[in-house]
Parts: sequence; C-alpha cells; structure tokens
Amino acid sequence: MEEKVLELKENGDLTDNVISKSDAHKNGICHGISVVALISNGKLLIQKRSLRKRGEPGKWDLSSAGHIDLNETPIDAAIREAYEEIGILINKSELELIDTFLMKKKFSNGDSINHFTYLYVVKKNIDLNSVIMQETEVDEVMLVDKKEYMELFDNDCMVEGIKYCGKVMDYMD
Repeated sequence: MEEKVLELKENGDLTDNVISKSDAHKNGICHGISVVALISNGKLLIQKRSLRKRGEPGKWDLSSAGHIDLNETPIDAAIREAYEEIGILINKSELELIDTFLMKKKFSNGDSINHFTYLYVVKKNIDLNSVIMQETEVDEVMLVDKKEYMELFDNDCMVEGIKYCGKVMDYMD
C-alpha cells in the first residue's frame, strides 16, 4: 500500500490534501518530515544512509529522520523514526524542537523534495552497542564531536540537508 502524507503549505500550515509520498516527490509537493539529533555525552549520533536508499545513499545524516505519516504529529513521527531506524526509545518529554525549515532539492532523476522539516534534539546517553540499525535505512552509526562533524561536512560526506541543521552544534560539547 502506498504511503500517504498530508500536503503542507511551504510555511508549514496544514492543508486538507492527502497525497501519496511518491506523488509528493514526483511533483515537488510540500509535506512534512521529522528529524532527530541524539546527543550522547556531548557527542552527536549520526547514521550512514544505506546504500540501498534512493536519495543520497552512503552519506552521513543526523540520528534519524522520516516522513510524517497521515494522522501523525511531527513529534510522534520523530519518536517512531528513532525507534524504527536505530532502535532507540524516546519519550515526548525528552524531545526539544529546536528549528523548523523548508528544504527543497531537485534530483537528476526528475524527482524533487519539498520538505517542511521539524528538527528535534534529545540528550540521552546511549551505548552504541544498543543501537539496532534498520538494514534498509542505515548501514552504520557513530558518535562524533564538533570537529569530526565539521570534517565530514567539509569533505561532502553528509547529506545536503545537513546545511540547515547548524543549530544542532549548540547542543554538542
């Protein structure tokens, strides 16, 4: 069954239009995603996107991210995605919304993304051995400090959307 999302205005306001995720990407229709930056002992947990991913495979990304399903709130999507992608349970009270922004990108295959993004941070000490990676989404995880993060960024090893997420650095040691 095709995944459905709610169309958003580019300022994040809701519409009543329900669309398929594939149609949203094919036609550049704005819809929501939630992104989680998990900070453990002052370091950021990042994930390497699976080589099977359609968009930016093999690039490093924040801890978890994903589309906001129909009838789901941004915070509920953040909690669900963290559990699905990296096996980390997060409570609503642990999440802090630190930014919202619009991210647009056109891919060479003709698809485009038009994501209204909710960026959350959570400070939670974890053991990397407790991370359970979803094989279709994540190939690797690691904890990085600010210097390591910037080296990955400067060497074009991170997803393009990371350029909008600079506020995360304020939460790292």
